Amino acid sequence: MVYVYVCKRFKVCMDMVSGKDSEWILNLVKFYLKHRRKEMQKLERAEVNPKKRLHAASYDSSSDVFKINIVYKDQKGVDQELKWIIKVTRSDVNDVANVLLKHEKQVFSRLVSDLINTVKQKSAGFLEGARVSPKDLILTPEFIYEETSHAADVSRHVLVLDNLEEKQFFGIPSGALNLSHFKCAVKTIAKIHAVGICHKILLLQSFAQQEAAARQKKTHEDVEVEGDDKNKILVGKEGIFSRFPFLSDRLHTMNHLISNRHTFLNMYHQFLKCFPKEDYLIDIFEYIRMSTDDILMLSKEEPEEEEGEEEKPDCDHPLDSIAVGVLEARSFLFFYEEEEGKENIKAIPKGTKVQRSHSDRAATRKNYDSQKSVPGNKNESLKNNVNKDMPAKAKCPKIESFNKSDKAPVKTNRVQNKFFQNVKKSQDDAIVPPLQLKKRVGPANPLAKPLKAALVNAKYVTYNRVTNDLAVLFFTCGDTLIRRFYMIKMVEVFAETMGITLSSLGVDTDQFHINWQQFIQEFQTHLLYGFMVGVLVSMANTDVAELNEFIKASGHPDKKEVIGPSTEAGDSDISNRFVKLTPPRLTFLLDMMKDVGSYVESKDFELGLPLTNFGRYQELWSMSDNVDGEEEEDDDEESDEEEEE
Repeated sequence: MVYVYVCKRFKVCMDMVSGKDSEWILNLVKFYLKHRRKEMQKLERAEVNPKKRLHAASYDSSSDVFKINIVYKDQKGVDQELKWIIKVTRSDVNDVANVLLKHEKQVFSRLVSDLINTVKQKSAGFLEGARVSPKDLILTPEFIYEETSHAADVSRHVLVLDNLEEKQFFGIPSGALNLSHFKCAVKTIAKIHAVGICHKILLLQSFAQQEAAARQKKTHEDVEVEGDDKNKILVGKEGIFSRFPFLSDRLHTMNHLISNRHTFLNMYHQFLKCFPKEDYLIDIFEYIRMSTDDILMLSKEEPEEEEGEEEKPDCDHPLDSIAVGVLEARSFLFFYEEEEGKENIKAIPKGTKVQRSHSDRAATRKNYDSQKSVPGNKNESLKNNVNKDMPAKAKCPKIESFNKSDKAPVKTNRVQNKFFQNVKKSQDDAIVPPLQLKKRVGPANPLAKPLKAALVNAKYVTYNRVTNDLAVLFFTCGDTLIRRFYMIKMVEVFAETMGITLSSLGVDTDQFHINWQQFIQEFQTHLLYGFMVGVLVSMANTDVAELNEFIKASGHPDKKEVIGPSTEAGDSDISNRFVKLTPPRLTFLLDMMKDVGSYVESKDFELGLPLTNFGRYQELWSMSDNVDGEEEEDDDEESDEEEEE
């Protein structure tokens, strides 16, 4: 008997009638096994439930997320368990989330698989010890299945991915990452960027070969008509966009942030007014705000460059590659524990979840010898005695007070504890182990350093300069101390990880002709872009009502109410639609402007000198304030002396 449970919310989202849910799940499992050359003997159990999320931002994450647990028997009769997540969006519920999930679906189904094949292709030519695994370089959830359906004007997108949270990956509930978490995130995106650069080089080489082959086939009889691009071979950036057209949709995916940019910037402007002592930041912010469109690269001045790229495909900048676009703390899941000795942990969940079919209840009892109660007949006692000498650790203290070496097996039918002598055990209790339904919410040690980070957000993937992602990362989820004292160190970690990954893929980094100073300058050209995206994302995650309450309670001179953007609120039962304005959050938002303000007012920004940590600019800013204060005092003293004379 197959046990299938599907929650009502999933049926409503998928427009499923009764009976169709089992068929959909069966087709899903068959699709998964077919593409991995595996076979299924029998589907045992499937459950679909809503998934609890740490964050559910109103502008891009209001898609419904479900978790599905599946148990099936393979050809050898061994139970195999699958744990996935299902993302569902509908255009009539939230069009913004629907567009973003469509983009993310294309990234996981088409782009990530190409990147994995690139790593395998490059590694195939190396010796066995020098080969790299795609799982080590591309830390993303495994793609399982995608589906698109249309009904009248309503479109629905479905994406099924591997559930990394079931593999001891945990999210960060807070808004800012500390140094160890930030370093893991930087390494993850550096590896993905390195694979993207390697993939871009292979694509450009293949485009050049196709173009050369087409030229050789040309004869004197071929006539080229100007404007006829049917038989034209696209090269350079155009060739990449023709293969992955969704990479050119940056303005489309970021439409919510860009279309409401003036609203979000006004919210941040009113937020800065709540701090009268820091009123000097308002003028600097207004100065930066004047160039918003240029900073966000909204002005289209690229046709001439694209024409040049058509003729010269090699003129593409070496650091242009597949970029993640918008990164936040919720874009990553972190892994903390070593993978050594995890065999028992991997085997335990197969028998500890909800059991409904008889085949599950009659599962192997080797792992639960220490937990099972007294058997009902002699045959079962003989079976239990076979596993008596298995060297396994007890999961809980044993009730029996006898040793298993000297006592006769007959005496094991009696319970030594008097309190349990008259308790009758059913057959199911004797076989099925106790349920262990408690799930770990976070790492065992909250202060533990993560070993690796997985990128789980691909809603804004685009084609851009790789240093762009790093600049965004510093202002969306970087702690203030990281920007002020460890920013250059993190850029160094990023460049070093990317260089090592490129070398392991057989790419000679010397061909890029980029030294460290040039890399730093590339990074600092995107610094204001990172700040602007950080402001837009932080204000999009802020509740307007909560911001208005903060303005009323603060020292704001006008006590002006802010009007936020119009978004679909979604379901009211989700309490974490926005990031709350806690004291650490307020400090984070204010320090972000302080750091950029001190940098914009420095000589490094004015003269284009190489960047350094923001802590140095803070020191220079405070020193200039002291000097100005002393000069004013000297001027006052001189004026007083002149008046006395």
